[in-house]
Amino acid sequence: MLDKLFQKFRKDKPTALPGYTALGVIHQGSMSTIFKARHQDTGRIVAVKVHKPEARRNVERLEAHFRDFTEGEITAAFDHPNVVKCLEHGNLGPTPYLVLEYVEGMTLVGLLGGDGKRLDGKRMAVIRHAAEALSHVHKKRFVHHDVCPKNLFVTNEDVVKLIDFGLACPLLDRPMRGMRMGTTEILAPEVLRREPCTYKVDVFAWGVVAYQVLSGHWPFESPDHHQTLNKILNVHPIALVRRAPEVPEEVSNLVMRALHKDPSERLANMTSALSVLRRHGDVAL
Repeated sequence: MLDKLFQKFRKDKPTALPGYTALGVIHQGSMSTIFKARHQDTGRIVAVKVHKPEARRNVERLEAHFRDFTEGEITAAFDHPNVVKCLEHGNLGPTPYLVLEYVEGMTLVGLLGGDGKRLDGKRMAVIRHAAEALSHVHKKRFVHHDVCPKNLFVTNEDVVKLIDFGLACPLLDRPMRGMRMGTTEILAPEVLRREPCTYKVDVFAWGVVAYQVLSGHWPFESPDHHQTLNKILNVHPIALVRRAPEVPEEVSNLVMRALHKDPSERLANMTSALSVLRRHGDVAL
């Protein structure tokens, strides 16, 4: 039962999630655990995300300073094939939970591992699906803030789904002081400088992921965390057309525009990117 699985998250008597039967643990992260479960009435298989107690302080800080919505409310706002679907959300006592659609596959981290051969023929589709997801999220006036390979899930049917809206916020035009949110490699320069952040931080992150998917290299590669941050702020990446000459030039230029350090000079939005990506949808890389 889910009450046994949730026991580690509660110091007092655990509370079961009504209507669901636990089937096992899918993923154990630092801030949350994701369970596989079955709806007792419909038989539908779902994924249940439960925040760990130690994550509560970070969530409360985020919500106090930058957003008026919970992760569940934000995730439930989206209805798009390239965004994970939230079926239900609430609290188990003081602990937030989300019931999400269950899909089989692996994150982009797994596909990028080794020699990257598992991505052969899928690279253009992966970056286009990610752009489709972000276009939808931005139209709903939210910023994801952590568009990275671990948050791009590729199903067994080769559909990419943007997951984990734990750092997502409404569109803001004020500094996010004191919170460098997101994965180091995809942080936009304005985030590091604690300048006002908009959806352009997601555009930059998409550019980082697209560059890596298409070339097999991070645009700001460095073995050292601080060197990575310095490169993001001060070093222009090697042109993608040099790293991966097989990529259509129009797509290479698009990715490099997404990586512009000045957000005002960066790719305008993900919707404009889609017109280019769709023109090259038949290219197998």
